[in-house]
Amino acid sequence: QLSCSENEEHFLPSFIPEIYGAGGKNVHYDLAFILDTSYSVGKENFEKIRQWVANLVESFDVAPDKTRVAVVHYSDRSTPEFTLGRYRTLEDVKRAARNMRYLGGNTMTGDAISYTTTNIFTERNGARPAESGFQKVAILLTDGRSQDYVLEPSKAAARAGIRMFAVGIGEAQKEELEEIAAEPKNAHVFHVTDFNAIDKIRGRLRRRLCESKSPIRLFLNTLLTLSAAWPLSENPQWRVNLKLNVAFIQLVPLF
Repeated sequence: QLSCSENEEHFLPSFIPEIYGAGGKNVHYDLAFILDTSYSVGKENFEKIRQWVANLVESFDVAPDKTRVAVVHYSDRSTPEFTLGRYRTLEDVKRAARNMRYLGGNTMTGDAISYTTTNIFTERNGARPAESGFQKVAILLTDGRSQDYVLEPSKAAARAGIRMFAVGIGEAQKEELEEIAAEPKNAHVFHVTDFNAIDKIRGRLRRRLCESKSPIRLFLNTLLTLSAAWPLSENPQWRVNLKLNVAFIQLVPLF
């Protein structure tokens, strides 16, 4: 059990609201939407999806050197509405999202995940290399059970470094959404009863997206005196060795 010395114990909390309140415009991604456009969705509900996507991307600073956005819609087959390298501004992305086509057909979710992994998150279609530090994120939205398997394609996406969010509507199966989503499941799975309710989760999803999953380092250049309590603490040498000159403190979001 470690504790800071008394004169330092109130130092860190003052930083935390500033860091975690920064918002999505300070977190940059290669971001892909994977949208179910099968018969069960219907044209009227697909209009709500289009507006939902347009509203959600407003949370990000869309630019070639910041967040890039792609959309894939799927039913019997997967079709890119636009790739990560296509649009350079937020307004262009919103306009394209509102003009997405409705397809109709079956629900081949596994195929859509595989398609996105191998065709959208590629450098030739605008994705940035892993060493650039831009995280790959996909948001999959579906209203029903897939007619193909999703587990293996989802594992392949995870191995490719893609952080998957699964948004289910109506009869979408919780177990299947959890197979699709990244860990921890409770932070990456969302479910609502119908299409009229999808806007209610936009704020929660935005908060998850706007939290950086990378460690945040605060450079302090201060001396913290730490005390330790464990079975060998009777030896005074242990306490001397726990006086540390702290170069940084690393904060990792808990989600």
